Amino acid sequence: MQEELLTQTIPFLVVMISYIGLMAYIGYYATQKTRTFSDYLTMSGKAGAILSGLAYFATQYSMSTFMGVPGTIYHVGYAGMSVSVPGIVFSMLIPALLVGRRLIRLGHKYGMLTMADYLSDRYESIGMRGFLAVIMIIFLVPMMGAQTIGGGIIFSTYTGAPEWLGIVIMGITVIAYCITGGIRSIMITDVIQGCLMVATAVVTFFAALKLGGGMELINQKLSSTNVGLMTHPGVNGGMPWANYASMIVMWSFFTIGQPHLFTKFFTMKNYNVMFKAVILGTLGMLFSATLIEWCGVLGRVSFPDLVGKGSDYVVPYILHAGVPKVVSALMVAGIFSAGMSTISGILLTTTSAITRDLYQKIFRRGASDEDALRLSRYVTAGLGVLAILIGISKPASIFQLVLFAFGGLGIWAAPVLVGMYWKRATKMGAVVSVVCGEIIYVLLVLKFQSLTFGFNPLIIAWLITVLILIGVSLYTKPVSAETIRRHFEELDGQKKSD
Repeated sequence: MQEELLTQTIPFLVVMISYIGLMAYIGYYATQKTRTFSDYLTMSGKAGAILSGLAYFATQYSMSTFMGVPGTIYHVGYAGMSVSVPGIVFSMLIPALLVGRRLIRLGHKYGMLTMADYLSDRYESIGMRGFLAVIMIIFLVPMMGAQTIGGGIIFSTYTGAPEWLGIVIMGITVIAYCITGGIRSIMITDVIQGCLMVATAVVTFFAALKLGGGMELINQKLSSTNVGLMTHPGVNGGMPWANYASMIVMWSFFTIGQPHLFTKFFTMKNYNVMFKAVILGTLGMLFSATLIEWCGVLGRVSFPDLVGKGSDYVVPYILHAGVPKVVSALMVAGIFSAGMSTISGILLTTTSAITRDLYQKIFRRGASDEDALRLSRYVTAGLGVLAILIGISKPASIFQLVLFAFGGLGIWAAPVLVGMYWKRATKMGAVVSVVCGEIIYVLLVLKFQSLTFGFNPLIIAWLITVLILIGVSLYTKPVSAETIRRHFEELDGQKKSD
């Protein structure tokens, strides 16, 4: 089957060259609008609803959404759709309700640009800024590498070229438009990529229905093949209830701790923009996730013999067999763009960790924004190259890398939420809790999974993190009255005037 995909090489290359050219032009255009460091990282808080909503949606969706997840669902059946569909519905809504409005106010009022800006200011801790920056580098760079793996697989599948070439092409393209236009180029390209991802999900879904003979016939065949494909917990118990609950909580709630999504709120103009962006982003994510993951089940009928990682190709196979070559190539570009949109958002966030949080705020506090902006472009290039090298080395599967990195950063939802709603949360409580939380998370993943009771290790580690934060805070020195005034009294007063 993979050999048949090579017949689409020319349409694929034409579409990809055109697509990459468009991304390059957007980067050039955004350069003309990027004047300051704040412009580079957050558009100086001027993004509108369409940019904000589609950028959040496109950054949240990754290569695994179109390859790894449908591949998993292919083996598990309908139960596998719980991998992300129920949680993805709330992945922008819950952060917006819990932290979004306050972050927009803090960003505009105090010039906050990064997640570390908020945490270091709330807890009066330079050490927390540095620790978060290091954690971001440790987890986000591999997450970028995971996206390039998918790009390499697609490029190789459709051209016959080595995977490393596709990884390099994807990486260099993203580096180029990130360096030139910063967050503006990322958010503009995210609008295009988000629309393309929605189109890919719709086209793939209807192509899968056509290939399988319609929903009724497909379900009859699935039921006769293995009744587990139709019920929970899926084939061979592949999606037990504890895992089902874990996925809902993870994808809906722990996005609060993801720096590349967290900082999107600093780009928004105001609360009204956020409200519209949430509606747009939520509808886009729900619509796309439902349809593309459904294809993992539907494709089981048309391509019944995929084994192992071969199931990751189920969406490209459906497109190859179900639509004209040019349309197929365009839709595969949608899968390619899912990786690019995630890489770009993460790349800029990781750059900010080095240039803003480490360089400008710790190691060289007198550095101007101009110095930081100049350094950012070099750092972006260096981190992008590192992600390319990780992708080429392919240390783990796409989904495994993304899940592990997501969990490592999800721990930080504890100091964010507790600090935002509990005045008594202290510097020592926050620092001790996140250090312990990261250690516990890694140990649960690598050595003691039996202690998680079937739930994702992040959930257990996070609950322990919150308990440690509260316990230590009760016995340590509170932050200053000035910090409490800025983060509570002033913001609450502003809320009443909104």
